Amino acid sequence: MIVDPSTVVITAYVAAWADDDIERQAWLAECLARHDNSDWGDLDHEDRAANQLALRRHEGRLFSRFVVSDSLAADTDEDAVWIITDDLDDPDTATTILWPSDY
Repeated sequence: MIVDPSTVVITAYVAAWADDDIERQAWLAECLARHDNSDWGDLDHEDRAANQLALRRHEGRLFSRFVVSDSLAADTDEDAVWIITDDLDDPDTATTILWPSDY
């Protein structure tokens, strides 16, 4: 397990988008589980290689990108959600779920 559930942060805009929508909440939970299982979604080769290197060295960050399906995309102009786990070598590392525009 990479992600400590007690250190997951969700930005205000993503939280507002998912508020009171069980399908969106379930999708975000699925994305987080995929991130935790080294399924980083829709990434190019360079980002995948950086993630694999970070895991091997147990340092750096992990980045995932999950495309928002048309059925969930109402109320947002974003096409994907990002999940970033920072500082793998830090025992207090945090994982953040955010829109690209939140970055």
